[in-house]
Amino acid sequence: MGPGIAAAMTGIGASHLMHAPTAGAQYGYALLWIIPVAYLLKYCAFEFAHRYTLVRGESIMEAYERFGKWPLWYLGFQSLANTFGIAGRALGCAALLWAAFPFLSLQVWAIVILVTCVGILWAGKYAALESAVKLAIIVFALASLTAFLLQAPNPAEYMTRLLPTLPPVGAALLFGAMFGYFPTTVEVAPMQSNWAVDKKSGMVKVRELERQGYKVNLAPSYMRNYMKLFKRDMNISYIVSMVTGMAFLIVGAVVLNPIGLVPESREMGLTIARIYTDTFGAWIFPIIIAGGVAALFSTVFTYFDGQARIFEECCVRLRRSWDDERTRMLLYRGFQILWIVAGTAIIYGLPRPIFVVQIASVLALLFSPLLFWMNIRAIKDNFTGPDLEFLPSKFMFAWAWAGTAGLAILSLYVLYLQFLS
Repeated sequence: MGPGIAAAMTGIGASHLMHAPTAGAQYGYALLWIIPVAYLLKYCAFEFAHRYTLVRGESIMEAYERFGKWPLWYLGFQSLANTFGIAGRALGCAALLWAAFPFLSLQVWAIVILVTCVGILWAGKYAALESAVKLAIIVFALASLTAFLLQAPNPAEYMTRLLPTLPPVGAALLFGAMFGYFPTTVEVAPMQSNWAVDKKSGMVKVRELERQGYKVNLAPSYMRNYMKLFKRDMNISYIVSMVTGMAFLIVGAVVLNPIGLVPESREMGLTIARIYTDTFGAWIFPIIIAGGVAALFSTVFTYFDGQARIFEECCVRLRRSWDDERTRMLLYRGFQILWIVAGTAIIYGLPRPIFVVQIASVLALLFSPLLFWMNIRAIKDNFTGPDLEFLPSKFMFAWAWAGTAGLAILSLYVLYLQFLS
């Protein structure tokens, strides 16, 4: 169970730390149902992308390109639009740092985070920090679940809120934001596919050996074992992450809602920390800050790498003459510099962590239906011959189509609430 739980812990980010406590503080349990529904709707988006790479031995970007050039333009534009996401996450991380070290302003801390992430990526030194970051996040998640157990109200108070209802008045932006960011954004699916290629998972290693001229003999259980491991870890991480997100919201509702305290602006870090200091005492403050910073920092870092890879892939596929090592590196690093510059402008122009992340989250929701559809079509169009053994079941396809349609309807509903209602 170790790898799955580690994945779940490192998956805790802006949705858990920013959206869930805000929803609990502002609206009690009214938005609790969104978390399990969002996890159900998006499950197949991530499952299909990872499955594609394991079985086909290539990035799902290859399948996108076979649709035509428009998916590459779409993903490239989405990468640029996600500047709000990187700025919001950096502001959230900065708010936690400012709570502990207020000698620098919120904006300066946010820029330090952006520059540090890029510096570590360019130096290739993240592996040295990975264990410490995972440990801090796991401790933070355990503290969150313990706080839930200590503060948990009678289950009857919140279990009835698991049935979908219309959002409260004034909650349209947060409503859309939670669907956009829980469990994470759908554009993480092609990122996961690219990372699986780098890890040489499943048939990726086999295809690489075949390109080198080797004849590869596979054990009959080779791919079945890979699929079993992948499904087990994904399911464990999904459940643990979902339960943790719900715990964040419930504790926010119990501790912050009665006193009318809502996470916002640079005080966000202090407000979230209060959930734990009111439960355990002041001694836990540095543990919570360290864990929260680790969670959000790892998210910023991951997006700096993953989104830059997607942008790089889009560019070299749109212009094949750029597909060489030097140009790829320029595109990868150039995108990251662009994000620092544009992110800095957002950080200084709109220094409100929760609000900026909500904008980014709603944008992620709007982009998600088409990305989801692309993942479904990638599987349907490219699994042939021996691959058909690993084709998702009819039930999985129906689930995937329901998720795509659900996200599309929710996108339209959020736009209606925000602009037309």
